[in-house]
Amino acid sequence: MKLLVCCLLGITCCVLANVDKVERIMKLTEVLKELRQLNKSVEHNGVMLNTPTLDIEECCFLSALECFQKMVPRLNAKLKKLQRKVIRNLRPLTFRGVDSCSREERENKVCQGCDSYPMKDSREFVQQLESLLQQGMNRLV
Repeated sequence: MKLLVCCLLGITCCVLANVDKVERIMKLTEVLKELRQLNKSVEHNGVMLNTPTLDIEECCFLSALECFQKMVPRLNAKLKKLQRKVIRNLRPLTFRGVDSCSREERENKVCQGCDSYPMKDSREFVQQLESLLQQGMNRLV
């Protein structure tokens, strides 16, 4: 009887762990879809934005994401409601668990500041953000 209960408990834990992973993948997919829709409404007219590169150091994924989140309001988008939604969905809390670093490792890591990233035009900014989100999804899979 005890063995059966332990087995059921183990199976339940595995299922719950996978549900969390699936939910994160679905959320990333949703954010990517919203970003692509937003990109269609952006007037790419030479606006330059600090753009994190894709060679982000270990434990700096969330820091780069925060930089993107800070820069998205500067996009000249026609769909302001969608723009606000993308900003809200880029919160680091949405992406917890995407990197393999512990909270302590992230706190002790000195990541590049947003102002130190190179300035890129809005089109390249959105492409880099999309690529970073794809990387995040690949880390979960």
